[in-house]
Amino acid sequence: MTLRMLLIFCCLLLPAATSFGQATPEKTPDVSTELRNGFNEVNDWVVKSAEMVPAEKYSYKPVDTVRTFGQLIAHITDSYNFFCARGVGNKVEYSDAVEKGGTDKDTLLPKLKEAVGRCNTAYGSGTQFRPLFTNVGHTSLHYGNIITYLRMMGMKPPSS
Repeated sequence: MTLRMLLIFCCLLLPAATSFGQATPEKTPDVSTELRNGFNEVNDWVVKSAEMVPAEKYSYKPVDTVRTFGQLIAHITDSYNFFCARGVGNKVEYSDAVEKGGTDKDTLLPKLKEAVGRCNTAYGSGTQFRPLFTNVGHTSLHYGNIITYLRMMGMKPPSS
């Protein structure tokens, strides 16, 4: 009886085991696709945050020693301009022109969206991965600041 049960069990197990061996593994996205996906995720949160914060809150800062919300968005915009230009091979120097300019919502949103457009081009055809990886890391770092600012303003971050 035990031998018969073992034989039945093996007959059931063998087809299942062979089907696992024949399954095709999921196609792993390439590095550039994963990099673009990482940028798109964190950038979407940054842009949604910039859009949802009221204009009068762009001058908000938790303490005197940190950037205002508007300066933070401007800094991210400057970094997009720098890292994404580098990502397509342009040898540009860092400039904080946006942050040193107007940091009100009406001034910043179009500049942020222009920089995002340049980044989308870079992540779609970029040849230099290092600046693009650095951009995702840098943006993620500052999105952490944005989360803190939003919570202190009584708002829910888009990623929550």
